[in-house]
Amino acid sequence: MQRNNGYRSAGTTGQKRRVRKRRRTIRPRAIVLGVVILIIIAVAISWKSLFRSDTVEEQQSSVQSEQSVSSTDENMQQSASSTDESVPQSEASTGESEQQSESSVTGELSESEPDIQVVDGITYVNGILIANKSYSLPADYNPGVLPEAQSAFDEMAAGAAKDGINLYIASGFRSYEYQQGLYQRYVERDGAEMADTYSARPGHSEHQTGQAFDLNEISDAFAGTPEAEWLEKHAHEYGFIIRYPADKEDITGYNYEPWHVRYLGKETAEKVYESGLCLEEYLGIDSVYAD
Repeated sequence: MQRNNGYRSAGTTGQKRRVRKRRRTIRPRAIVLGVVILIIIAVAISWKSLFRSDTVEEQQSSVQSEQSVSSTDENMQQSASSTDESVPQSEASTGESEQQSESSVTGELSESEPDIQVVDGITYVNGILIANKSYSLPADYNPGVLPEAQSAFDEMAAGAAKDGINLYIASGFRSYEYQQGLYQRYVERDGAEMADTYSARPGHSEHQTGQAFDLNEISDAFAGTPEAEWLEKHAHEYGFIIRYPADKEDITGYNYEPWHVRYLGKETAEKVYESGLCLEEYLGIDSVYAD
């Protein structure tokens, strides 16, 4: 009985030891298995999140792509719309340009037309006082020699003297009454038709403006003299022009008078001289008696 008890006791103890040993072996395995399961779960979660991220990115990319396509379509529509609108605008612009071009041409033509103003019976063409066969002065217009014209002549005479040329005034300002008597004497002597070629009717004489002078010898003998040639070349430098140049009789209405100078101021005289035109041509006016 004692032997059996001992055997059982020993066997029981051995079983307990084996159970404990198994338990010790199972615990590490369970731990490892648990760790593996956790790793698998973590990987699965990570993969799922990555998949969702890719899916979201793809969705966003798809949305952006659709938006881009939509934007492109809108731009194309806008571009087409602007192109369609630009056509009539371009045509309108072309029409405006043509109108402006026509206006500018009209402006140039209007600028070439004389600006004629009459103030107190005195005619100004482009700001220049005019007395010729077409435009007359009032009978009571009596300014005398204008100081600026006299000063310009004095300067010109001094300049001519340096070149050995002697200039002096043979006839300056003439009143309406004086011209009336002078013209009447010429008519009585040569007839009205002839007198009109070299003498002005009263009110039509440049001498009444106070800006015209007959210099030195009042006759055809003055033509070709050193004084006449000097005036032809230099008078404009002092503000004067040869008022009735050669070969312009049909325009000025008077014979060539190399001795007759008219004060315009240096700037205007320079322009008239450089143009090669007589004053009527330069201003775009005529010189013809009404009757």
